[in-house]
Amino acid sequence: KIKKTIFIFICSIILFVAIVIVFISPITKYLVEKYDAKYTGRQITMDWAYVNPFTGYINFNDLKIYENNSDSLFFSARNLSANISMYKFLSKTFEITSITLDQPYGIIIKNEKTLNFTDLIERYSTKDKTKKEPSVYFNILDINIINGEIHFQEDSAAINYFIKDVNIESAGKKWDADTI
Repeated sequence: KIKKTIFIFICSIILFVAIVIVFISPITKYLVEKYDAKYTGRQITMDWAYVNPFTGYINFNDLKIYENNSDSLFFSARNLSANISMYKFLSKTFEITSITLDQPYGIIIKNEKTLNFTDLIERYSTKDKTKKEPSVYFNILDINIINGEIHFQEDSAAINYFIKDVNIESAGKKWDADTI
């Protein structure tokens, strides 16, 4: 009788883990696409997402981020994958241990004094400048960009530059380091 109870308990745990892994990815895709404008001010789409909450692995396929209140493309990537350190959350540290952007495509547009991502900077900047110590620390390590393309447009001077075949590897940056 005890063997049967232990067997049922172990099977239940395995079934729970399998269900979480199977359903967390479509739920993540749905939540990102539903609440994208609320949290970023931009529309975000993707073909599919894969999320493993036990290991912290995230993969978004055919990611597209559009300009603020527009249907023009701001950023896209054929594939974005990241590993997030799950145990660091307990110490108020958000750490991306590795991030890879496969074939990213980005457009930077300068209009007079603003850039097309100024709204993102303002949205996520600290409003209270008197705070000395941050409440959450952020580390991003092991950054890889594969075959990227970056466009720069300045409307006032009719400038249109681009760089293609961008391949970058970086060790990244920790919150308490002043260089990358």
